[in-house]
Amino acid sequence: MRADGPPASASNPDRRPEARGFRHLVAGARRPVAGARRPVAGARRLVPGPGVARGICLVVLAIALAATGCADDQVDRQTAELYRQGNLLYEGGRFPEASRTYERIIERGVRNGHVYYNLGNAYYKQDRIGLAILAYERATRLMPRDEDLHNNLDLAKERTTDQIAGEVPWFGRQALDGVTVNEATVAATSAGFLASLALVGFLLASRPRTRSVTGYALLVSCLVLLVAAGFLGIKIYDSLVNEEAIVLRSTAVVRTGPDVSSEPVFTLHEGAKVQLVEHRDDWLRIRLPDGKNGWLSQDDLEGI
Repeated sequence: MRADGPPASASNPDRRPEARGFRHLVAGARRPVAGARRPVAGARRLVPGPGVARGICLVVLAIALAATGCADDQVDRQTAELYRQGNLLYEGGRFPEASRTYERIIERGVRNGHVYYNLGNAYYKQDRIGLAILAYERATRLMPRDEDLHNNLDLAKERTTDQIAGEVPWFGRQALDGVTVNEATVAATSAGFLASLALVGFLLASRPRTRSVTGYALLVSCLVLLVAAGFLGIKIYDSLVNEEAIVLRSTAVVRTGPDVSSEPVFTLHEGAKVQLVEHRDDWLRIRLPDGKNGWLSQDDLEGI
């Protein structure tokens, strides 16, 4: 079944959004629950040999699964059933019911990029652009390298009133945004385990050649651990400091101070993305990518 794709941008009526994959993806909601266990089933290929090699791979795999939450994918039978119902409602064109069903999954504590992706699609179909962008942005925190997701997010942003230009992100910023905290945790934890293993091998080695090899492995693994741990620390710090939000009201007045009597500075509209700088009572000081800043009521926006 194919559904109608979103309308082309008003500034470019000849634009064909389906060329970027939007129509197909929106018409066919994803079903990640059924395939969530595939990495576990296929991991055995990495440990064909007996003995220590098998044990090492199994431990590394266990660490990776524990750090990413892939072991159970935060999915139980009721959640899987809700996801199936949401997809059926979506495919039947019942987008309000579909979005409410996906929201129920999130209310159960599930943080899954595919759920947010489908939720964004359902809101987009209802022309609730602010909520669609919010869902897509949350999905990018969990699936930062998903090309289809970024295409849909870009198309949703084209329908916003405020086209705010910002600086082109430098390589370090792109690297941070391209990896999740869980993935960085897996890398650092695995590097630490391998460094510990290399240290044990170095201390137990009796032959000079073996000691030389394990010493080299220890040096390399320690360097990898240092880089991975440093990257993880920066990633965690960035996620705590760099708070962002999406404007959900059709019109939100930014003021000079945290009070309705403060002078208006400028106006933002639904779907605008802002950085949160300061919290004060029911007001938030925000900053735009172009440097403008001011105060918004917390009822005007929701954090990503």
